Amino acid sequence: MAIVIRRLEEHDEVESFDCGDDALNNYLRRHAWTNQEKSSIGVSYAAVDEGAPRTVLGYFTLAMASVPRDAFPKKYVRGLPPYALPLILLARLAVDRRFAGRGLGHALISEALRISLRVANEVGCRCIITDAYRDRANWYAQYGFVPIEGAAESGPQRMFLDLRTVRAALRRGAAMARRGT
Repeated sequence: MAIVIRRLEEHDEVESFDCGDDALNNYLRRHAWTNQEKSSIGVSYAAVDEGAPRTVLGYFTLAMASVPRDAFPKKYVRGLPPYALPLILLARLAVDRRFAGRGLGHALISEALRISLRVANEVGCRCIITDAYRDRANWYAQYGFVPIEGAAESGPQRMFLDLRTVRAALRRGAAMARRGT
């Protein structure tokens, strides 16, 4: 199976998508296309198999956002202006149950980070944030996402990843590849 991640298209097969979460399923089925093409409030990207390029196996949605500067730990915002920081919001990320455990979530978040770096280079923003389900916070933490303190005790955990961290990791990886290590 050769996976391709691309922008969601109008005629993609989304009705059979089931990640086990009704809110994420419903968003993909009922709102993702409209929000992307008609409302311009988020862009969804679909993971599809090259052999069945209309069936969505997983997806994520990115949008722009801002968060007050004082919501972040001081070490991340030292020297920044005293107003809300422009951010990229990883609004949704889900994998169909039939494809769980095959690395598709990793491929999706990796692509979301690549897109975020490109956007940040073009328009300027410091972080990517997400509102992670509490039981998934550790999964995001393995990619470097840090909880934003002061979030509600129940409901999703707001987490962020400083894009400078992503850039530094990519530079280290490239340097290691050049050295052959």
